Amino acid sequence: MTVFGITLSAAVLWLTAAAVLAIIEAFTLGLTTIWFAGGAVGASIASLLGASVIVQVIVFLAISIILIVVTRPIVKKRLNNKTEKTNIDAIIGQEAIVEEDIFPHSNGQVRADGKVWTAASSKNEIKKGVVVIIKDVRGVTLIVEEKE
Repeated sequence: MTVFGITLSAAVLWLTAAAVLAIIEAFTLGLTTIWFAGGAVGASIASLLGASVIVQVIVFLAISIILIVVTRPIVKKRLNNKTEKTNIDAIIGQEAIVEEDIFPHSNGQVRADGKVWTAASSKNEIKKGVVVIIKDVRGVTLIVEEKE
């Protein structure tokens, strides 16, 4: 193919398309065009191996679709780790004050987030008035440990 008097192979055109798509991805960071850049690289390799234009387009589409289906959910999960804790999960890690003694195999009560909660400790006895840290929530019971 000749563009502006310069003869270019299909492989160069596919690599140019891959570069443009990668640059667009770098500016947008939207995980939209990077998959197609991978497909364009695959099509470029197919071109170098002597595949027809139809086969190159099929390779481009197939690789792009495979990359989208297989890798996009993994990448989105890794990049979208800024989840905000809501409801009961937000209380984990907070301090609470023991309102009723807590024994290893018997529930007591703590005041956390302005409310009285049933609380348990698997390690040791915790006396009334002691400050504890909420480690977990099991059902409606807070699992707490004494603050050091």
